[in-house]
Amino acid sequence: MLASFFVLLSLSLIIGSYEQNVNSIVAIGDSFTGAGSGGGVTKSYPIVAGNILRWPAVNYAKGGAVMKDIPGQLVKAASALASATHVVFTIGGNDLGVANSLLQVILANNITGVTQKAKSLKPQLVSTYNRIKAAVRPQTKIYAVAYVDFISVGNKIPNEASCHKIMDILTDTIKEATQEAGIAFIESVKTCFVGHEMFSSEPFVDSLFASTNAAHPNSKGYAKIGELVAAHLLLDQ
Repeated sequence: MLASFFVLLSLSLIIGSYEQNVNSIVAIGDSFTGAGSGGGVTKSYPIVAGNILRWPAVNYAKGGAVMKDIPGQLVKAASALASATHVVFTIGGNDLGVANSLLQVILANNITGVTQKAKSLKPQLVSTYNRIKAAVRPQTKIYAVAYVDFISVGNKIPNEASCHKIMDILTDTIKEATQEAGIAFIESVKTCFVGHEMFSSEPFVDSLFASTNAAHPNSKGYAKIGELVAAHLLLDQ
């Protein structure tokens, strides 16, 4: 809590110098960005980041979205994108089927099959990122946000190490795709739940086995991601 306080204090002290700039955030993507059952759009990390930075933020992300849904989201967001300075998003998790893939690893240790599927997403990710680039102004900054590695530690589930490896592979695939497409990647989000993983004493994520919001951040988790994204966007000015 103390560390978070100092991060927020530092941000508030330097935000003033940017307030005369007309910055804004537009978010697209899937439920990891949309928040959904984790508290709804007002609790989502793009809105949290916008509130911290005092920038207008609007979120068009939808639960269940896959890469083929991004063109439609870009159409809906067109008016906001026309003046947006920053675009943030997550996409690809549902194309992999993160929850089902992790269950395959937990129950059958099918790491080979899941790894192949994750790596196969790269060409479509690159194409999706290029679509986003084509829908915004040349000066707009675009950020793919990493999926958090929310997997428990301390051998609380079967094949736990293999589950972490799958999250590493997904992250690496997204990172390689962002590099090829020439957009930014907020990779540090991947590890921002350290000490607050699934089945920890204070989890920032709902369990993979939860009846609702399974494998997604809770309100504390989205607040943490929003804080980190805000710091990243501000430092990237």
